[in-house]
Amino acid sequence: MWLRLSIPLITLLCVVTLSIAQQTSGPSIVFISPEQIKDIGEQVTLNCSIANVRNYIVGWQKSNRDRTKESNIISLGTQLAVTEDRFQLNFTKENNTANYVLEIHDIVNTDAGLYECQILVNSTSKITKTVELQVRHPPILLENQHTNTLTKAEGEDALLVCRAEGYPRPAISWKREYNAILPIGGQTFAGNELRLNALRREDRGTYYCTADNGVGRPDTKTITLEVEFAPVISVPRPKVAQALDYDIDVECVVQAFPAPAISWFRDGKQIHNGGAYSISQTGSPDDVTTSVVKVHSIASEHFGDYVCKASNKVGQAEARLNLFESVIPVTL
Repeated sequence: MWLRLSIPLITLLCVVTLSIAQQTSGPSIVFISPEQIKDIGEQVTLNCSIANVRNYIVGWQKSNRDRTKESNIISLGTQLAVTEDRFQLNFTKENNTANYVLEIHDIVNTDAGLYECQILVNSTSKITKTVELQVRHPPILLENQHTNTLTKAEGEDALLVCRAEGYPRPAISWKREYNAILPIGGQTFAGNELRLNALRREDRGTYYCTADNGVGRPDTKTITLEVEFAPVISVPRPKVAQALDYDIDVECVVQAFPAPAISWFRDGKQIHNGGAYSISQTGSPDDVTTSVVKVHSIASEHFGDYVCKASNKVGQAEARLNLFESVIPVTL
């Protein structure tokens, strides 16, 4: 009996069987646009084609690349869920395939992300496919990834960190102020992290990290590295001569960070401002402080050993000088 069926009848049976199968099978995403890379200000078209869509709800949803934030619904069915004029949704249907085409005009940086086409099957399940939109934009250094100032003690290690956003992924390089040699050698270093071991006081200063990806202008951040170290005292004139009744200056030069507390002693007793003594301090670059004691109208009791003492949170130091009598006055 089967052999007597005509060719047209067999063909009709095949078509009817295929039609019934299509009607009973569930929806599926048969096409979604591949990854898109655009410049700011351009436009992009994202297409999602659905077979057997019937009465199922189809929507577009956006999330950031690492899916760390809540997703934003862009459309449900044939209606946009956003009010921005830059977004447009076009719906077409041909045979058994429905096309949900999302257009974004005047692209901005925040449009970058994952765009997910969803078929809502029921309250607990959905069918999805995702296309990523990359937006070329200049690098932006992330403020919360580093501080403007890093303070370490001499001998400790330091880690200077810079992270940046941008597309393409920015490359980060480091250099010092005035192109000084880096503690690790050379004038530049490439990488997100600049590790400095066993810090010396000479390593303190200004460091620049620069992010560049060839789009727009590079972004540069300044990081100040402060290295704490104990005072180091030098005495320009270890022996000072002056005649009676004349004035004279005795001084010491202290290099330290943080700024030290400086005090003077003569023959074991601390000297204070007032009477025969005037004490002044002058700061200069490289954490250097010059402390000067002016002795007015020298009397015999002013001669002797003077000790300059300096201390900070890291340590302390002292230096000694001698003031002795001279027959011939010394002009200041």
